[in-house]
Amino acid sequence: MSGKKYRLAIIGCGMICNAAHMPSINELRREGLVEVAAVADIREIAARETAQRWEIPRWYTDPQKMLEEIKPDWVSVCTPNVSHKQWSIAALKAGANVMCEKPIALTWRDAKEMFDTADRAGKLLWACQSRRWSADMDFAYKAMRAGDIGKPYFADISFVRRFGVPTWGFFHMKEYNGGGSFCDLGVHFIDALLWMCGNPRVKTVSGMQTDVIVKKKEDILLSIKESGAYIGTFTPREYNPDEFSVEECAAGTMRLEGNFLVNFKFTWALNQPTQKHFLLCGENGGLDVEKFTLYKNVGPFQAETELKYFDNRPFAGVAFDAHRYMYRHVYNVLEGREERLVKPEETLNVVAAIEAFYESAKRQSEVRTEDLAGYSL
Repeated sequence: MSGKKYRLAIIGCGMICNAAHMPSINELRREGLVEVAAVADIREIAARETAQRWEIPRWYTDPQKMLEEIKPDWVSVCTPNVSHKQWSIAALKAGANVMCEKPIALTWRDAKEMFDTADRAGKLLWACQSRRWSADMDFAYKAMRAGDIGKPYFADISFVRRFGVPTWGFFHMKEYNGGGSFCDLGVHFIDALLWMCGNPRVKTVSGMQTDVIVKKKEDILLSIKESGAYIGTFTPREYNPDEFSVEECAAGTMRLEGNFLVNFKFTWALNQPTQKHFLLCGENGGLDVEKFTLYKNVGPFQAETELKYFDNRPFAGVAFDAHRYMYRHVYNVLEGREERLVKPEETLNVVAAIEAFYESAKRQSEVRTEDLAGYSL
């Protein structure tokens, strides 16, 4: 493959940068498609060690200074959630295309401002909804396109960790991350669901959040892998449970346009076995994504068909493989070779669900997305 060589910089040098973004970027770098010019992080040790680990020539503790001096034309924003808007907009105004980790923002108004800024700058703003490229969601999307279940009207989705709290950074602190398990796990499942169902508008959310297990401060065996750092952490910040100020468990229902109801549950800690569940039901059948099973009637009989899915893609089984496919896709989008898969209107729909969930949990009542500040269709 040949094309433009992009000058790339990264803001935020934590686990997701080192475990997912840099291995993906390296695939493009080896082909001469990108040059990694610099990295920045407010933690000097994280910026310096990331630059050394990946042989990146310059590192900064001031992202704005990096943008002004390096003048990148591609920036990956891997900071905690609360600063996604600040650094994405700064990079866009500096003339860069931006890939921003999920969730791109915590309110609909902020996300809309970010996309409006990208439009005015004539640049790409991309939400890193990487799970669209994971094997299970790739299977589900293709199965839904086959049309075997008909029009979906009910979904039951969950990602439960019995005890898998991220303990290496700022995930557990509201002032930096805005939210907990819903922002971390739920955003992926909700994005994938809406995408494979044609992006029906989120109309209402009724949710609850808890923090009871973590606050007990019991000496519980923790697994870094179960917490999401599949290949370890880099220069971790010391974890202190006294700082925990987000939700460990998020659960509730969403109503989508077209009389579509979604039950959801996303947890870092819950007295329930660790598991993922993704079930879609339509007028003609049902699809269990994790079991690769199709439920349909055959004549007068009920049938359960195990579908065979073979992941023959080049990075099957590699940690954070989805990021590698996503980076290749974004490069092709920038080069005009592919149509963008994660569209702004889809991301805005996801952010509306996020904002409505947290507002609902605070009020302990159902929230309509149309009542969110600045919301419009």
